Amino acid sequence: MTLPKLQSIILQVLLVAIIMIGAVGFYVTSSLATADATSNVVEPDELAQWGLPLDLGREEVEVYCSACHSLRLVAQQGLTKGDWDELFDWMVEEQEMEEMPAEDRNLVLNYLSKHRGIDRKLKKN
Repeated sequence: MTLPKLQSIILQVLLVAIIMIGAVGFYVTSSLATADATSNVVEPDELAQWGLPLDLGREEVEVYCSACHSLRLVAQQGLTKGDWDELFDWMVEEQEMEEMPAEDRNLVLNYLSKHRGIDRKLKKN
């Protein structure tokens, strides 16, 4: 094999490698951007705008509720403390949610009944 032919093959292999590295980089970057865009983690100010103000129990609400769905879904609800409690039981039994430790469950129940209770439209957060 002649030297010019060998150089041509090496250049072609390098070009293919560069194209593949670029494609992989684009894919990884796109995947990360999509993951960020679909993440359930929300900035605190946005939570307050949704009616989830900073208060005792909000961190637990963020952790437990956003594990399975958007916090917007939580913010749309207006349930009594008993209804929230029943909803948690249903989620554990029917939706395979992990059981919350009793202390965390009480924090979440108190927070949601206070800020996302049945009278939520009357409250100004």
